Amino acid sequence: MKIFKALLFCSTISTAALAQNCPDTFLGTKTLYPAPNQKYAPVPKGYEPVFINHVGRHGARHLTKEVKIAYAYQLLQKADSANALTKQGQLLKQMILRLEKVEGVDVKSISEEGRIELQDIARRMYAQNKNVFAKTANLNVGITKEIRTKQSADAFLSGLKEGIKDQPAINQYNDDTDLRFYDTAPAYKAFEQSGPWAPLMESLEKSEHIAEVNKALASRIFKPDFIAALSPKQLDKFTGDIFGFTTIVYSLKNEIVRAGFSVAELNFKSLFTCAELQHLSQVDVADDFYKKGPGMDVNGIQVRIAVPLLINFIKTTDEFIATGKYTAQLRFAHAETIAPYAALLGIDIANKATKDLSRINKDWQAAQVAPLSSNIQWILYKKANNPSYLVKVLLNEKEARIIGLQTSNYPYYKWSDLKAFYIKKLNGYGVNMNDDMNKYLKEIAQ
Repeated sequence: MKIFKALLFCSTISTAALAQNCPDTFLGTKTLYPAPNQKYAPVPKGYEPVFINHVGRHGARHLTKEVKIAYAYQLLQKADSANALTKQGQLLKQMILRLEKVEGVDVKSISEEGRIELQDIARRMYAQNKNVFAKTANLNVGITKEIRTKQSADAFLSGLKEGIKDQPAINQYNDDTDLRFYDTAPAYKAFEQSGPWAPLMESLEKSEHIAEVNKALASRIFKPDFIAALSPKQLDKFTGDIFGFTTIVYSLKNEIVRAGFSVAELNFKSLFTCAELQHLSQVDVADDFYKKGPGMDVNGIQVRIAVPLLINFIKTTDEFIATGKYTAQLRFAHAETIAPYAALLGIDIANKATKDLSRINKDWQAAQVAPLSSNIQWILYKKANNPSYLVKVLLNEKEARIIGLQTSNYPYYKWSDLKAFYIKKLNGYGVNMNDDMNKYLKEIAQ
C-alpha cells in the first residue's frame, strides 16, 4: 500500500499543472524586503530619538557562485551532448544560459533591487528619526569581508545622505567577529554539518515527498535512460540548483531587462507545480530554522553564536551615552547574522523553538524574520534634563516585543532594564561583557 501511494503521488505530481499563478510564498529568506505599513506608537512626551544602533542583511542579490559552476548547469550540458534532453530540458538549458548572461561579472553582488531596498530603508530611518541627524552626523559603519555588504552599506548611506544637510563623517571598518560569528566558530560549523536537527530534517524530507519531487522534475527535463544513471543524491542536487535559480530571479528583474530578456524568459518557476514549490520551500525554511533560528532549543549553539553581536550592541549604546561620539552605528551583514540575533534578543516572532515540524511556518516565518535587507534597530530616546533613556527595538522596521522583559509603555523599554535583561542572559551563558569574543567563538559548544 505504501509503495502504491508513493507511485500515485509521483504520478500526480509529475502530471499536475505546472506553476503559473501560484503565490510566491515559497521564497523564504529570498523574499524581497516588504516595506512596512505599520503606524508607530507615539513617542513618550518630551522624548526624542538621539541614537540608532542598527544591523542589516545585505540587499537583494545575484547568485553567490557562477552559473557554470552549478551542478545543474554541468548536468544539462552532459545531457545535451548525449541527446538526452526533453523539450522542457531544452527550455531549461536556454533559461540557464540567459541567467549566465544576466549574472555576468556581478556574482556575489547586490542587485538594483537590493540597492533600492536599502536606500528606502535609510530614507525611512531618516524620516522617522530626524532629530538624530539634526547636527553633523558621525556614522560608524561595519561590514564583513563579502563585497555585497560593502555595496549594501554604500547603497544605504546614499539614501540616508539625501536627508542629511551636512556631509556626514563616516568611519567604515571590517568586523567579521561580530557579524560573521557563524563562520568563525568551529563547534557551530560541526553543528551545521550534522546536529540534533538531522533526524527531523530527514523525516521532513520524507513527509514532503522530496525524492518524488526530484524524480518528477527530472522526468520533465531528461529522457528516461539518462535519469536511470543518476543517483538520488544527484537528483536532489539538481533540483536544489533549479530551485535556487527560481528564487534568485525575483532579485534580478532590472538586470534581466538590461540583458535584453523579459522576466518570462527566465521563468524557472514554470518548471514546477505549485505543490512542488511548497514542498521544497518547507524543507528550505526548516533548514534555516534549525541551523540559523531558534531551532530545537532557543539557547542552542545556533543562537548563542550571536553573543558577540549582542555585546557589541550594548557596548556601542553605552559608548554613545558616555561620549556621544557616533550618531548611528550601522552594520551590514547576512541572513545568518539576523536570524540568530533576532532569536537571541527574544523578539517574539523570532524566538520560538520547536521540534514540531508543523509549527515552523506558524511560529517562525522566514519571510518576516530574515527576508532580503532584513534589519534590527535599537532606537535610543532621551528627554531633556532626565538622565534615563528609553529604547525601542525594531525588526524589519516593525515594533518588536521582547519576550520576558516587562514595560509599562510598550514598545518603549527603559534602557537600564533592557541592558540588565541581556546581561543576565549573557551571564546565564557564562559570558562576561569583557570576554574575548574571538576566544568565545573558538570555545563555544553545546
